[in-house]
Amino acid sequence: MGDPPPAIELFECTTCGNLGFGQGEMICCDGPMESTTRDAVGVSQPSLDDVMRTVFGMSETELDVCLCVMEGGEQTVAELADRIDYDRSVVSRHLNHLADLGVVDKERRLRREGGQVYVYSPTGPASVRRNLAAAFVVWAQEATSLIQSLSREKAEAMVERDTQDPQWQIYQE
Repeated sequence: MGDPPPAIELFECTTCGNLGFGQGEMICCDGPMESTTRDAVGVSQPSLDDVMRTVFGMSETELDVCLCVMEGGEQTVAELADRIDYDRSVVSRHLNHLADLGVVDKERRLRREGGQVYVYSPTGPASVRRNLAAAFVVWAQEATSLIQSLSREKAEAMVERDTQDPQWQIYQE
């Protein structure tokens, strides 16, 4: 089945405090970052289901569609909808999202009787892992930007206040 993928490590820059995750040496502030652990951050380990739902926006239905393609092989929207008893438009929407994520392959085929049909098939496991990992890194970058923005907004709100009372307007809007 192959070797397990190398572990992802958490790194911290001793100069500026930036965090990063990856494999091998990471550089920040013109020097190597130190490998670190953040055991006591108060966050529970996510399940695969949590990751698929939170990061990739997959619903239970989309997970069903994904698994059905993975197990059933090459199928059209109509074949898959009949097999799992979901409306074709729902199946089509989920398959297109899965294709965008790189979890299934989408191929347009011409029909003998005229017209065209899209056929969906499972993407190889190595490609699925790579595509999902790349999408996760992009998501994590965006999430980190949001967290940094929140910290900046909170600090600015606290500095600009005229009273000693906490000002939480940014959270009320």
